[in-house]
Amino acid sequence: MNPRLRQFLVYWVPLFGNVCLVAYLVWQLGYVPPFDRHTGFQLFSVLYAAGGIIVGVSGVAAFLQATSRDKGPRGLYALSLLNTIIPTVLVLVTLNLA
Repeated sequence: MNPRLRQFLVYWVPLFGNVCLVAYLVWQLGYVPPFDRHTGFQLFSVLYAAGGIIVGVSGVAAFLQATSRDKGPRGLYALSLLNTIIPTVLVLVTLNLA
């Protein structure tokens, strides 16, 4: 596989997914009336399945980069760690506000 394509799929697509999850949560909390929010949070739990995939892919990428002999760019390593943290924080926010 082309290294640039692999880098895009492993690091940047999960970041885009996290941005979408954050945007959805902000939209739910800011623009949806509180009595309609329960259905929205059920949908968020379905979207969090995508967050679980993001955590899995980013966690494996961070582990492989940390343990490989040929270390890659530190910025990509930090990005993969950030991609594992964002969905977890979103779930904590959702549980706190629900």
